[in-house]
This record gives sequence, C-alpha cells and structure tokens, in this order.
Amino acid sequence: MIINLEELIKSLSQNTLLEHISQNVELKQNWKQEHGKKISALANKMELDICWLCIGITDVGKLSDNNEKWVKDTEIMLSQHLNQYLDPHQACKQVKSIEFNNRWFIVVEIKNPGAVVYWNNQAYKAAGTSIAVMEPEEIMALTVKLPGLSDFTAQEGDGKFDQTLVKEYADLVSNCRKGDVHFASMKDLSPDQVLMRLSIGKKKVTQILFGNYSFRVVYHDIKDNPVSNEKHEGLFKLIHQSFVDKIQHWTKEQINSKALPYPEKALKEALTNAVAHAAYFEGEGDIIIEIYQDRISISNLCLQESSYFANKWFSRSHKTVNRTLMESLRIAGLVDELGRGKNLIFSESLINGKRIPQVVIEKSGRYNRWRLYLYGGTTNKIQLKLLARLRSTYKDEQKALIANALVLWSNKSVSEIKNFIDGESVPLFAEVLADINGPIFYYLTEDKIILRRWAQVLMGEGQDSKSLSKAEEENLFKFANDMQTKYNNGYITPKRLRELASMGHTKSESVLSSAILKRWLASGLVTSERRGLYKFVHQEATQSLAAAFLARWNKISDSNESGSN
Repeated sequence: MIINLEELIKSLSQNTLLEHISQNVELKQNWKQEHGKKISALANKMELDICWLCIGITDVGKLSDNNEKWVKDTEIMLSQHLNQYLDPHQACKQVKSIEFNNRWFIVVEIKNPGAVVYWNNQAYKAAGTSIAVMEPEEIMALTVKLPGLSDFTAQEGDGKFDQTLVKEYADLVSNCRKGDVHFASMKDLSPDQVLMRLSIGKKKVTQILFGNYSFRVVYHDIKDNPVSNEKHEGLFKLIHQSFVDKIQHWTKEQINSKALPYPEKALKEALTNAVAHAAYFEGEGDIIIEIYQDRISISNLCLQESSYFANKWFSRSHKTVNRTLMESLRIAGLVDELGRGKNLIFSESLINGKRIPQVVIEKSGRYNRWRLYLYGGTTNKIQLKLLARLRSTYKDEQKALIANALVLWSNKSVSEIKNFIDGESVPLFAEVLADINGPIFYYLTEDKIILRRWAQVLMGEGQDSKSLSKAEEENLFKFANDMQTKYNNGYITPKRLRELASMGHTKSESVLSSAILKRWLASGLVTSERRGLYKFVHQEATQSLAAAFLARWNKISDSNESGSN
C-alpha cells in the first residue's frame, strides 16, 4: 500500500506501481470526466486510509509521453470537473503535477472526509476491479458507520505556535468569560496550559491561529497601484485590535481625515469572517487583505457551496466546516453566536453613511474565492438623511434598513434583490415593497423598483422637498382629480395629495402640499369644505378653470423671469 508521494514515486521508478500490487492506487493514461467515479469509489473504501489516482500512467505502470503543456491543460479540466462533480470537495486532499524523467503526470490524493463521497450526484463502490453505483441501503449503512464530514481544524497540527499570540488570546478569553471560572483564570496560565485546557494544543486550529498559517496585506496608493506587500504568520494577528487600528490609521492618513474611515464593528466582523470560514484544505486558506484609499478587499478560499451566502445580507443562514476554529473564536467573543455577522457588516455600513458592501465569488482552482469589498472614506450625509427619514417612517430598525437598501439597490431587478434576503426578513421585505408611504414603488410588470418622488429628490439633491414644475403640477392635478372623483367623491386632503404625488410627510412636504391646494383653491379648481379638506370642482367645469389656472401660472412665471432680469 502506498502511504505517501515519496513511496509512489519510488514505486514508479522501480516499475512496481501496479494496481494489483497497490490496492489504493488507480492508474489512468488520460483524464476523462467518467474517471471521477473511481474517485468516489476509492474515497468510499473505509478500509483504506489514503488513495491515489495517477493520470498520465498506463495500467501497466508506464509513464505516457506527456509534456508540460499536457499537464497544464489536463489540470485545468480536472479542476473544473472536481469543482462541478465531487461532493464533498474535501475528499480530494491535493492535486499535484510531477515531472519524472522529463515526462509529466498528475497525482490526485484521495481521503474519505468522514461522509459518503459522490460523483455527479451518484455514490460509487469498488467491486473487484470494477465499480458500481451504491444502492440506497448501502449509502445509509456507510453513512451510519462514518463519523460525519471531517473538521480540518480539529486534525493534528505540527504543535508549533507563537507563545505571545496564545497569551493575548488567553487574556481575551478571560475578559470575555469573566463569569466562567473555567475560562476566567486562563490569563494566569502558561501558553501550553491554555492550549491544554482548551484541548487544542496539537490541533490544526492552533497552527492556524498561532502558528505558521499566513495572510498577506497589500497597500495601494491613490491610483490603486500596490505600494507594499506584507506577509504575516498566525491568523490571530489578522483579527487582533492592533491590526484593525493599523488599517484605520493608515487610511486616515491617506484621506487626511480625523474620523474613522471604516465602521469599526463592520471591519472587525469582515476580518473575522475571513478567518472563520476560509477553506484551509489547500493553500492555508490563502487570505489576502488589499487596502485601498476608500475601500478594503478581504478575500479567502472558500467551498463552492459558499456562493449561496454571497450578498445574503438580511439572513442568518450560515455554514462552516471549521467547527473547532469557530468554537475557539466564539469563546473569545470574536464571532457572533446567532449568525448575525453578515447583517452586522451591512447595517453598520448603512448606519455610518458608507457604500453598500459587496461580495464577489471568483473561481480559484478546485475552490472558489470569496472577496468582500468594505467601503470607507468620507461619510455620505445624504444617505444618513435618508436613513433618518426611514427610521421615522418605520419604527422597526430592520424594516428601515431594508427600505434603505432597496433605495440603494434600485438599479437592480427585484428578482435579483430577493436573493439577498431570506428567513425572518422575507415578510419585512414584502411589507416594504407594498408600502405606499415607503421610498419605493414596486413595478411588478417589469420587476423593477421606482423611487418615489421624495426619495428621488432626497437622493439627488439632499432636500426633503422640491417645488413641482409646471408640467408636474399639471399632471398631478389631472391624476388627483381623476382618482379622488372616482373613488372619494372628489374630496382630497393635503396628506392624500402627498401620497398621490409620491411625496413624504416631512414638515417641508406638508407645507408644499398645502400650498399646492391653496393655489388650486385660488384658481377655482377646488373648493374648501373645511380646514384641511378640499373638493375638486366637477370635472366638466374644471376644463376652463384649468386653462385659466395655467394662464395664471404662465403669467406668474413670466413676471418672475422679468424680475430676475
């Protein structure tokens, strides 16, 4: 049985790399999608700890005459197939291209991850030299025997760590868990004792947080050119307050600002999410922090299914395979215990008048890359004013934030926006869409959002209200006359006029709607029934009155223009 790459290459050189000799080796001259069935079958062999699929070697153990171009092309195709068909991805520990005697071959290292392994939605078993689809009862039997999807962060590590980082972590846990005797006294323990108490001394989680797992930090100038590229070991440094402070301080100097460029809570949560949810199975999670003048890009390798959570800001749905790592972060108070992390990043950005954060999923070999853009820079005062208006409209903070997001997402279709929301936020989302007093109108036929007039005015000019143009007031008169005559016997109030005009209900808009009705009253278009209640004159009689009103409007406009000259 071949237990490592060194033995595999040695066996190849001795002409003993044969399937019937090594039961955990499968040889293929070329790669085809259907060969993935072998990966599933090998991974589902419980008696085998590790297996190898060698591509570019004939079934008699001879190297094919393949060059470097072949290996690159085959690796691309293989990676695409592994991403698309292998479930779970962790069954493939690594894909390695090897040159031997001026010829190339590819090795796929296979290990059961603690769950049944599927290829293209089918689970396979090895039956002698052939393979077959597993029956449902066989899948169930194997599922019961297996421990469940393995937690990489709970596996054995190299046992090496930075004692200073462990000590700082222990202080954090002690301060966070003051009421828990088990954790509160940890700051008095040695680093070794801290890790022993947490039962993570020689686990991957220790290597990730306090050992040699690294991250890169790239700083960019005003033209987005990189000016500094740093590498740091120990991912606990990434979520430490000193690193957060360094980002804030550097950016403040670049934009010459005294205020914090990034919402503190959002920045901390974004950095912690990268550490908590990175796919560490390959390339140590490949966490990269790119800091620009007005934004920060935080990226890491992630599982393919993580794309489901991208931009789901109003959702508590979350999933991680790094259970031991998550627990280590949780007891130190570094991660949210109720799945509110995404919503925190989003809401803190809106509350602080910053641009909406965004997640982009990129292909990166066998895994995806999760890239979060968090925006800083100057505060948008108009956006803060919008949120204040919405908070006065909706007493529920979540509804106000959803309404705010809908205004900022107004260039997207509602079908796309629905992907950002699930769970308990769905009913609130539906209520805001249907609210006639809200900032938007949902145009169902075209699946798009239209900003109401007051939202357009506020976002465009930062004002609560704006006088109607001649054409706008004429159209409003016709619309209001038709609607109120048809459905309310011609009666109208300033409040109803504001609703028909898609205005809000601020003091300035109340003054504007009252002024419009008084102008219509002076022109004979409406009558006053009592204070705050008006009635449109009969529609037939209004035609000549409307003409008189327009003539009067033109006269006033001409007078204003001559006066300004």
